[in-house]
Amino acid sequence: MAKVIIAVGTNCNQHDNALSIREYLGGMFGSDIRFTQFMRTKPIDGSDGYYINALAQITTNMPYEELKQWFKQLETSCGRNKEDSNDGYIPVDIDILQYGDRRFKESDWEHDYVKYLWKELKQKRK
Repeated sequence: MAKVIIAVGTNCNQHDNALSIREYLGGMFGSDIRFTQFMRTKPIDGSDGYYINALAQITTNMPYEELKQWFKQLETSCGRNKEDSNDGYIPVDIDILQYGDRRFKESDWEHDYVKYLWKELKQKRK
């Protein structure tokens, strides 16, 4: 079993999309998922609008590549596509930040909201 830290976010229809992704992932991972609060954040690129972001910890036997592909398929089923993403329209974004002892997306770990939510998640793990 691997412990996995994921970041989830949305910048359109934020409230409904955040609730939907929380419910969907909760249904998939059940008691093996722990979410932080959803936090309103400004886009990193300085554009207009806002995101709603959260971190979650899951426990899974799914190999990293399979899990990553599953999340990409989930994003697509929630309406994400390349054209809209290029225009900054992100219905759902799910990124694996850590799988077991291996960290990914090091620059994401430097964002203030990730640092804040990571502290919250670590407190929930105790």
